[in-house]
Amino acid sequence: MLSLIALAGFTAAYAQQPDAAASASASPSAEAGFHKGWAHHRLGFLIKKLNLNDTQKQQLKDYFSQNKQAFKANMANLLNARKALTDAMDKNPSDETTIRSLSANVESARTELTVQRAKFQAFLQGILTNDQKQTLTALQQKRNAKLQEHIQRLSQSNS
Repeated sequence: MLSLIALAGFTAAYAQQPDAAASASASPSAEAGFHKGWAHHRLGFLIKKLNLNDTQKQQLKDYFSQNKQAFKANMANLLNARKALTDAMDKNPSDETTIRSLSANVESARTELTVQRAKFQAFLQGILTNDQKQTLTALQQKRNAKLQEHIQRLSQSNS
């Protein structure tokens, strides 16, 4: 679930859903002060692959610090919406109207997280050098190719 929300934003292909560094010796995730989890490690991976300099790492750290509360609120909204939907389905699975309404709430909360992820991507693009942008594009293309493979496998299994 963190991959959905992770501001890293690069997890859209698998989870819809994703670190900054303070010192060279610390791990990227610890440096970011980011919640431990899959997205946390994914962002560390990006920092390493993009070869961010100390200024860029500090900019990321500042970004996450400034957006932490919004991220937490959006995540809480999504989790609460999902819980309400699950509870309604458990209580009365034949109440289609309520289930549709609560499902729309889940999608609305997911949309807010997606917008937050897009904002992060815009921020990230703004601090990267041209070479780093090319590296990021290559990583995104690789992710998209994997997504396409999954889509094709699902399509074939439905035939």
